[in-house]
Amino acid sequence: MHQALIKYTVMRLAIFVVVLIVLDLFMDPSVVWIALGAGISLALSYLLLSRPREQLTEAIVERTEKRLNAKHEGLARSDAEIEDEADEAARARGEQS
Repeated sequence: MHQALIKYTVMRLAIFVVVLIVLDLFMDPSVVWIALGAGISLALSYLLLSRPREQLTEAIVERTEKRLNAKHEGLARSDAEIEDEADEAARARGEQS
């Protein structure tokens, strides 16, 4: 996931910088210049970066599913197993004292 996130972020920043360079040719730098650059780069990113955005989304979904599956596997343990582990831990503490 980290690779997809970094790739997408770098491409978005590159689009923003290119837009600012192009705007610099036509406008004097100001707050309006930066806001206009952000708006234009947002629109361009939405149009041009759909595939990397989808890859990032898939990576996030995959990571989330893995975490949820691991959590559900942990919850699926029976009460008896949990009690056995607690008893063993208590015995181990008792033997060490």
